[in-house]
Amino acid sequence: MRAQIIEFQMGRGLPKEAFEQIASAVREGQILIFPSDVSYVVGGDAFNQQLVHRVRTLRQEMSSPLALYISSITEFRLYVAPVLPRLRRALERCLPGPYGVIVRATQAAPRACVSSAGTIEVHMPASQSYQIFYEASGRPLVGIKLDLVRREDVLDRLSEQADLIVLTNEPMSPRNYALLDFTQDPPVAREGELPPWLKSYMD
Repeated sequence: MRAQIIEFQMGRGLPKEAFEQIASAVREGQILIFPSDVSYVVGGDAFNQQLVHRVRTLRQEMSSPLALYISSITEFRLYVAPVLPRLRRALERCLPGPYGVIVRATQAAPRACVSSAGTIEVHMPASQSYQIFYEASGRPLVGIKLDLVRREDVLDRLSEQADLIVLTNEPMSPRNYALLDFTQDPPVAREGELPPWLKSYMD
């Protein structure tokens, strides 16, 4: 079945019916494609085990943990174990932003996102499109970054596999992305490079 499409136009927001459509899709455990700072993401409700299985099957990631997508420092503190004060200040400067961070998970974190070592990969995109989408979703989300930024590529590759695709005309910047491991002091980059400000901050 072909995915339903929502087109997000910057400066116009989303109409009420689009909010309701996103919220309903998340509640029903549908596979969603949604925008972030760096690329589109495939995912859905982080606490729906059937959805988690569908996402893993779709992306052939059957055993590895999925990333957690949230939108506030309050949520971050719920799912992430406390860190040293200087690491906390650096973390909170990274988020929201075009980064993923690897940290220790709390018991409240979705099990699908927690590794065997007790770590979790958290994303909090700053893009307006993502923030409005997340507000409509009403739930923490699991996701796998797709490395797709063009609407045509998303529709060509995933319109027959996803249930709902949320597109945006807001620019994405995959070159700015880095996956930063904050389980170490100082942090290290698992993908991309440490931002220059973080290098100097941690010296």
